[in-house]
Amino acid sequence: MTKLVLNAEKRNLAEKTKVLRVNRIIPGVVYGRTQESISIQMDASELLRTFRISWESSIVNLKIKGLKEEIEVLFHDSQFEPVSGDFTHVDFYALTRGQKLTTKIHLNFIWNSEAIKEGAVLSENVKEIEVSCLPKDLIKEFDVDLSLLKKEEDVIRLSDLNIDTSKYDIHNLHADDAIAVANKAKVEVISDEAPEDNIPEEESKEKETK
Repeated sequence: MTKLVLNAEKRNLAEKTKVLRVNRIIPGVVYGRTQESISIQMDASELLRTFRISWESSIVNLKIKGLKEEIEVLFHDSQFEPVSGDFTHVDFYALTRGQKLTTKIHLNFIWNSEAIKEGAVLSENVKEIEVSCLPKDLIKEFDVDLSLLKKEEDVIRLSDLNIDTSKYDIHNLHADDAIAVANKAKVEVISDEAPEDNIPEEESKEKETK
């Protein structure tokens, strides 16, 4: 995997965050089990490019101006402006080599399903899996092979993903939990009976009298 580097510098806490954001500078903080908290700031465009590549499950090498060594981090908590969607603040969690971290790894649904080709409806029940693993074993996504869905009502379960449980401790799912399902397509029944006239009872009687 390509090494991701994000440039940052220590933040002057006396400077208001509103002024930073006007200048396309995003405030943040980095901390961890063995990492003292450091307030930082980053270029908004560079931050966005890095975030789009890394999501929350790729290691980012945070290069803080003035520090000799880069800090391996994960995006931990990101805050956004509700209207524009721009970053307003980012928390980074610093990794400790040799110690497991807990994060969410996205699922990547690949290949074609025979059942879906024949008209079944795909249901993607799970989008990500929460795991604990060593930093060296961290990956961006787990693949889900949709070709396993050969007919209607076929199910892909967590156990079908063949995740190496010696590397990954899975927290939010069990082996038999459904990841994807080929559901039967709903068939719309159209009646060939003519609709009944929606004529009020009094009006109907009046017509009969005439």
